[in-house]
Amino acid sequence: MVRTRARDVLRGLGGGLSEIVRGPGALLSLLAAIVGLATGLLAVALIELIALVQLVAYGSAPPTWSVLVVPAVGGLLAGLLLWRLVPEARGSGISAVMEALSLRGGRMRGRVVLGKLVASSLALGTGNSGGREGPIVQIGAAAASLLGRLADLPEDRVRSLIAAGAAGGIAASFNAPIGGMLFALEVIIGGFALRHLQTVIISAVVASVTARQLVGEGLIFVAPSYSLGAPWELALYAMLGLAAVAVGLGFIQAIRLAEQLGDRLNWPLPLRTAAGGLVVGLVAVVAPEVLGTGDDLPALPGVVGEPILEMLRGGFAPGVLVLLLVAKLVATVASVGSRNATGSFGPLLFLGAALGGAFGHAVTAVLPDAGINPGALALAGTAAVVAAASRAPLTGVILVFELTGSYDMVVPLMLATSVATVLADRVHPSTLYTEPLERRGISYRATEDVDVLQIVDVREVMTADPAVVPADMSVPELREWFRRTRHHGAPVVTPTDDGGLRLVGIVTLSDVATLEDPGETGDLASMEARTRGLTAAEICTTSPLTVVPEDPVYRAVQRMAALDVGRLPVVDPDDPERLVGLVRRGDVLTAYQRAMSRSLASQRQEAAQRLRDLGGARFIESVVAEQAPAAGRRVADVDWPEGTVLTSVQREGDLIVPSGETVLRAGDEVVALGRHGTAAALERLLTGVETER
Repeated sequence: MVRTRARDVLRGLGGGLSEIVRGPGALLSLLAAIVGLATGLLAVALIELIALVQLVAYGSAPPTWSVLVVPAVGGLLAGLLLWRLVPEARGSGISAVMEALSLRGGRMRGRVVLGKLVASSLALGTGNSGGREGPIVQIGAAAASLLGRLADLPEDRVRSLIAAGAAGGIAASFNAPIGGMLFALEVIIGGFALRHLQTVIISAVVASVTARQLVGEGLIFVAPSYSLGAPWELALYAMLGLAAVAVGLGFIQAIRLAEQLGDRLNWPLPLRTAAGGLVVGLVAVVAPEVLGTGDDLPALPGVVGEPILEMLRGGFAPGVLVLLLVAKLVATVASVGSRNATGSFGPLLFLGAALGGAFGHAVTAVLPDAGINPGALALAGTAAVVAAASRAPLTGVILVFELTGSYDMVVPLMLATSVATVLADRVHPSTLYTEPLERRGISYRATEDVDVLQIVDVREVMTADPAVVPADMSVPELREWFRRTRHHGAPVVTPTDDGGLRLVGIVTLSDVATLEDPGETGDLASMEARTRGLTAAEICTTSPLTVVPEDPVYRAVQRMAALDVGRLPVVDPDDPERLVGLVRRGDVLTAYQRAMSRSLASQRQEAAQRLRDLGGARFIESVVAEQAPAAGRRVADVDWPEGTVLTSVQREGDLIVPSGETVLRAGDEVVALGRHGTAAALERLLTGVETER
């Protein structure tokens, strides 16, 4: 009831604002500014909460042994929150945003905002290794999704707002509005779609300004300004790009292995996150710089409080940099791989700085008179590792540029990131954020090209009365039903009081085939006994992807392709559990034929409009009626008005260029070019009705 009232209020507010700002584009810009403001405030809240948790957990003068215990306790507390209350907030958060865009049209629960904020503060504040950028991206995207849905915006505009929230998250975290904009376009949207650009820019600028005013100029670190020396030094940056590929891809694979290990152990999530925190603590005993986000560390004895900044200044000995590189990799993999609410973007900067600094020291040892500053290569390493892991080279370059404020390093940065991006994509096409989705069978292709299937709605091609399976149907009965009907899948339903159907899930032949595996014992009798008591509701896929009748068919195609499924339930937009139809792959062909027909008709109509008054003539469109004088006759036999030229005939989706032998049929859509004053005669020939024109 409260949500409904809130939606009604926002709809009314949105309508009023539309009148004030004159147009949906201006309204979307206003909403983007609101998203940017909210994301900036939430980013500041996350920064302050992390600092507060760190102060409570470690105090002002923490003992050395605390690094072994506190991350495990923080991991346990965060895991308890994620386990039951906000499971969507597990992990970095960026992949979760991409999943919501790919599968659910950008719908994210509002509770993610507060849940992710608290869970990430607990995890990072207690020293679990990771970044705050991923969490704030998910927090901003969830806030944008909530605002878009409450304002009842169409899905494409909700996508724009979510991209705006992601841009605002990066912009506020780094005080880098251009970097935030590019991140949203390169990673979240997957391309530079112009219709999303304005909202993304507005949100990034507002979020960055908001966070800067409340926190200060340097949210993470202000790196020194470096410049390129001799042109031959570019070869060093290309070599650094090659080394960044090994670190970036190694990071991706290590997180994958850690997640798979946790899945095989099948521990409850709180135990997994606590174990991850314990590993971080063990690593931190040797290298406490790996704690948390890598900046503003607890005041432990002999620990550099801002290790990333120290690397960019050329500090740390070569051996220490190698140790920090390995230690941060292990600690972050333990945190992110345990599905704790820590980000994976920030650690890329740490790893890149350590790699570049170590590489710079190695070059200095080989070429002591070359004047190479290890800090410059550390700076380039941050951008190169970001590019290798996320395939976002522009984000890496511009982000580092905004941190330094100097153009002098742009050329070597571009070279290092381009080498890292191209080579990493050749070796391992999946990125840090798409790889978790692909392991679950989700193909993330965020293309924004206009498709002809956008002009056909699902309701036009769906099966309104599909074959369904009762939820209480037994497995033997279900097996026989599939054999008899030759269907490959069907919705599982229960009846409602008003005679409708409530969607329980989708069951397929593969679900039944899985049950027919006798297992390691090979005991068929035991297998039959095990499956006989199961029902369709117990073996089906619950919470399947759905569409509503008003959705364009291209949206159904995207969702079917994302999970490689052949059918989608169609549900009532006002009741997502009420089944109203089913759309299959075969229906897509029907939709495509209809879309092409409409596209041709639209093109012809536009051409007619452009030539409406050409040399005293005009285009006239009409549909041949069954009793019309021209129906059933050859074009050559019809007594056309003088000066009339028949230009096209559209019949059942086919476009025909008429000749004298073409026979006109009832239902043909005819376009003729005639002189002024001939419209009434043409109308009489084609419809049999006399009209005045």
